[in-house]
Amino acid sequence: MTDVARRIQSPEALGRARRGLDLCLGIAATVPILAAAVAVCLQPAGSTSWVRTLAVIWSSSLLTFFAGVRRGLTFSEVGGGRAFELATMLFIFVIGVLSLVLVSPALSAAGLAAVALFDAISGVRLEAPRYFKVFRPIQLGACVIALALIQIKAG
Repeated sequence: MTDVARRIQSPEALGRARRGLDLCLGIAATVPILAAAVAVCLQPAGSTSWVRTLAVIWSSSLLTFFAGVRRGLTFSEVGGGRAFELATMLFIFVIGVLSLVLVSPALSAAGLAAVALFDAISGVRLEAPRYFKVFRPIQLGACVIALALIQIKAG
């Protein structure tokens, strides 16, 4: 067995090395979307399109990042990724690109909600760090609410 194949030797070892740093980075990733929701509430009506655009760019970037992480994990599996894993990765990636092209906070919110669900399930199955079953729904749920607010306020 090669060193690459032995990177993660057991599901219990997944995500244990730097949990504190991972949580900080995960929280930091939500800050631009939450700040955009605050900004859209403080801006006069009609001058919020730039905030909407920036929020969608950031959330679309997160979606494509999450898709890439899912794809990367399948490279370490014997025989490659299963059909469902590849379909999930493609779904998240396509939602990310479509939300960017359409500048749609609602589509970004739907994509992040899907990631929250998929990652929580993966955390329960020990296919992702165990803390994902609680952290991802809270982390991405806050983003979904912020993007919904941006959709309502900025149109």
